[in-house]
Amino acid sequence: MKTLTKILSVTVLVALCVCLFTVNAFAAGVYVTEVYSAAAGDCYTQGNVDGYKLSNGKIVQGTTTHTAGDPADTLTDTELAELSYVNSYNDLLTGFQHGTLTESTDNSTCIVASPHYWECGTCGKHFMDAAGTIEGEGSYPLAAHTVTPGGAIAPTCGSTGMMAHGYCSVCGKLCDASGSPTTMEALMLPKTGTHNWDAWTVLKPATNVSPGNQFRTCLTCGEVEYQEIPALGIYVIATRDTWLRGEEPLTFESNLVAKLNGESGPNANYVGVRIGTDSLYENSYDTFDFWSWDGYVKLGEKTMAGLREGTYRLWIYDKRHPDVYTNRAVFYVVDVPTLEPYSTDKHVVNSSKSLRFIASEEIRPDSVMVGSRKLYDSSDYFVSNDRKSITLSADFLNARQTGTYTISALTKDGRTIKTNFYILSTAQASSSPRTGDESQIGLWAAFLLLSGAAIVVMVPKLRRHGAK
Repeated sequence: MKTLTKILSVTVLVALCVCLFTVNAFAAGVYVTEVYSAAAGDCYTQGNVDGYKLSNGKIVQGTTTHTAGDPADTLTDTELAELSYVNSYNDLLTGFQHGTLTESTDNSTCIVASPHYWECGTCGKHFMDAAGTIEGEGSYPLAAHTVTPGGAIAPTCGSTGMMAHGYCSVCGKLCDASGSPTTMEALMLPKTGTHNWDAWTVLKPATNVSPGNQFRTCLTCGEVEYQEIPALGIYVIATRDTWLRGEEPLTFESNLVAKLNGESGPNANYVGVRIGTDSLYENSYDTFDFWSWDGYVKLGEKTMAGLREGTYRLWIYDKRHPDVYTNRAVFYVVDVPTLEPYSTDKHVVNSSKSLRFIASEEIRPDSVMVGSRKLYDSSDYFVSNDRKSITLSADFLNARQTGTYTISALTKDGRTIKTNFYILSTAQASSSPRTGDESQIGLWAAFLLLSGAAIVVMVPKLRRHGAK
């Protein structure tokens, strides 16, 4: 048994030695199994650089002098150490090599862009670059519009024009003179507004005092313009055409007045004056008067006061020939509503006196203001039944500080009326002139003083009379 064990141990030891020898001999005997000679690729096959495969499975880049497939032609340890190994055969590949690449033709229109590519003449593949590295297609930009130019349309006095323009024969879009798409509004030219008038045609000739009428027609657009022909020489001019109630009466200049006065004198009364259809009479009820020989007519105060707010026409004419010598002037009467203190515009602090204001027109009771404060409380103010009187209560006035205040209100037709009033301290009131009721107190005081003096004088006389 011991002998068998020894034999087996020797056998195993010999086998291990043989295996180790075989492995060492194999490792030391690396040789070339396959050579990859450099080759150019084509459209379907990738090319490669020089390289070879070793018996140990590794890939080397470069050339070799060893014979492929000869186990006896092994590489030395020095050669193995200097080799340039790569990871795999793929590292030796250089890619496909396409044939001649031809660029496509640009056939784009303003609507459709044609594809842009380079085509391989061998395999027909399309590439996005001239080197053939990116497979695919791009596109050319859209082409410019193909415009048939049209002429400009000049504007006139009655119609708009249009700048030079055209339409693209491919897409039909409206374009400007440079071929860029645009809109009709951008091309429009406004009307000139300058008419091409023909000569005036007289409809009614003017007389010495009566205006005429004429018209003319635009030869381009047909518009008709009418114009008054001034009277030949007689005129009436208002020196001021608007009269605010309370101002000086209006005065009118007329060479007809001077003409008639020169012919017959002011007292001949050839001058006729009327407002609208109402005739006026010189110096009667203060209606109007001549200014000597100067050719002026001045309306009287009563006449002006009798006119309501509105527009009026003053006619001046020759009474002898009203159909020949007549002319007119327009003037306006404007009422200016007022708000005035009734008896005084001053209130003394702590006085029991209220302040009353009189309006020339009806006011809105809810529109009364003192300064910027609108009055609502009925204990502060009172508006009379006829809506032409405002009374500020003493309590309201005593609650204010001394100073100047403005009271205002709106008239029935919405116009503002206002006036100032003053709140005085006792010291201020004593140093200012007394008005209103205070002046009455002064008169009574003076009367009492005089009465007392009279009594002083009369008492001794009465005593003497009684003694007798």
